[in-house]
Amino acid sequence: MEIISKKIAIDKLYKRRDRYEIPDWQREEVWDTTKKQSLIDSILRGWKLPKFYFQKIADESEEFEVVDGQQRLLAIFEFFDNSLQLSPESTKIFKGQYYRDLRAKISDSFDDFEIEYDEITDAEEEEIKEFFQRLQQGLPLTSSEKLNAVHSNLRNYCRELSNHSFLKTRVSFTDKRYSHFDLVSKVAVVEIEGIDTSLRFDDIKTVFESQVTFSSKSAIADRLRKTFDYLNKAFPSNSLELRNRSITQSIVTIAARIVANGKSAGSEKGFYNFVKVFMEEFLRQVELGVDATDQDYLIFQKSISANVRGGARTRNEIFLRKMLRINPMLAQLFEPTIVAESNIVKDIKRLSTLIAEHVEKINIAHAAKNGTDLFKPTNKTVAALRKIAVPISTYENYKDFIENLYFIFWEGVGERLNNVPNSFTDVNVLRTDLEHDLDHGKKKKISAKRKEISAIFSKYSGAATPATIAPNHFPIVQANLLSSLEEDLRVLIKKI
Repeated sequence: MEIISKKIAIDKLYKRRDRYEIPDWQREEVWDTTKKQSLIDSILRGWKLPKFYFQKIADESEEFEVVDGQQRLLAIFEFFDNSLQLSPESTKIFKGQYYRDLRAKISDSFDDFEIEYDEITDAEEEEIKEFFQRLQQGLPLTSSEKLNAVHSNLRNYCRELSNHSFLKTRVSFTDKRYSHFDLVSKVAVVEIEGIDTSLRFDDIKTVFESQVTFSSKSAIADRLRKTFDYLNKAFPSNSLELRNRSITQSIVTIAARIVANGKSAGSEKGFYNFVKVFMEEFLRQVELGVDATDQDYLIFQKSISANVRGGARTRNEIFLRKMLRINPMLAQLFEPTIVAESNIVKDIKRLSTLIAEHVEKINIAHAAKNGTDLFKPTNKTVAALRKIAVPISTYENYKDFIENLYFIFWEGVGERLNNVPNSFTDVNVLRTDLEHDLDHGKKKKISAKRKEISAIFSKYSGAATPATIAPNHFPIVQANLLSSLEEDLRVLIKKI
């Protein structure tokens, strides 16, 4: 066992918070608000904190298990997130109630505050236990170590499946303290009890005890084996996307849905590419912290740290929502309820609100610079911005939606915009498909135009034409179009 003493600034720790796994046995005692406020006050005063202890569980991606200090870390993260306020006394001293309210000099000092920690590597289980017995009178058993002692056929099956090649070669976290068994146990419990089940130790133990006669030849057992086989084909060795147990549990649960529907064959590459893109954006948004542009990813991160009862459902919902955005064609692998389960309506409302705010900001900036608004400042524009927030569910709804987008982003802009964003052009092309007769003219031009329209619609829907998609898939098109428009508007704000 090797122990190295190190220091790290807490703003750097916050930006990399997805790399710190908090084991279940650390989550039993929860600090109250007073304790959290006292800790933040100590940091703001520059007072030294007790040492933290992190065990490295993955070398290449610098992943750690928080052995000691998790409550302090969570308090620090909450303050950075502006979800923890200072006590009245601290507010008077530091002239601000939340992190966002602090003067630059004080917030910079908070950001630069360094914690001391011991990094533990190359440790055998017995060495770790002996070390912490001396340090704090005994190292508590992890939930997976406790579950391993439960007499149950489900326990036996999970122990067997924890030796699957996917876990041995694909995930990038080690099998320290039964971590692979922990993952399989949680996946199995979700399959048995449903996505709303709690993944805390006591609740998992109850399921284990109720499944004393669980059969390794049952439908669920067979589906889980096939799911791990599927993922073993989909992911390369030591995938950095699979470096966190809670995230990996959610990925396995999503994959189990695909396997259950009998549509997994040939979808491995597409599924892996989705996860890869999702994780890249997730890490980028977490790194941005309070400046993140997509709150979904921050909510996703909090569901990992907080270990709340609805954490698995929250991650599942966000995964599905982002999947429909990143690769809408994957929706075909799931049952029709996928759109409703993703709660994509929430995304539609969020994006529509952001678009209206961006349009207002752009008009103010453009008028200050050029004397005129960029977007038409009319009652029709206001009405169109309101209407695009209403979820669509029919072909006629889709036509009205495109017509409103066309008025705002094409007709409403006119020739006042030199470099037209791609999403604006896409709206124009999709409207052309609805409003104009394409069968006149030279065959080559007609064919090229139809291919262009089909390619653009497919980008947002995963299908070739709006007239052939299922009604429940129209919200996918709506959310994806709004997302592209919102991204381009955000870029436009910076240019004006």
